[in-house]
Amino acid sequence: MGWFSTLGSKLSSTAHSLGQKANSVAKKVGKVADTVADVSGGVASVTGALGAGAAMIGAEPLAAGLLATAAAAKAVQGVSMGVSAGAGLITGAYSAAEHTGHAIDKIRAGHVIGAIKEAEQAVSAGQEVRKTGSTFKKEIERRRTK
Repeated sequence: MGWFSTLGSKLSSTAHSLGQKANSVAKKVGKVADTVADVSGGVASVTGALGAGAAMIGAEPLAAGLLATAAAAKAVQGVSMGVSAGAGLITGAYSAAEHTGHAIDKIRAGHVIGAIKEAEQAVSAGQEVRKTGSTFKKEIERRRTK
């Protein structure tokens, strides 16, 4: 093998390894972010109800503290949902890249039908990433205008 072939092989191997690591981390972060969103949503509901009850019985200082806690929990829920969406973008992009790589490998091996199927899966994964990214962008823009 020539020098450029060896360099290309090393770069490809390194990029593949980094992609696998990023995908693994994104999956774990997404799971944790989903859990945080669920728990903070529950905390917001409970503290909001308790705050309303405290206000009805005349404990306004307690109600203020509980309602502030509910608001903070809602903020945490929103941030964690954003993190989860970002992690989903990473895993989707990794999937698209993996399918593209497999399609190229199949073309090199002469398996045209297999390459077409892998390319279709890569396009499908890419479209999912585009949809998720578009939704994510709209959500960010919506929150900025508030």
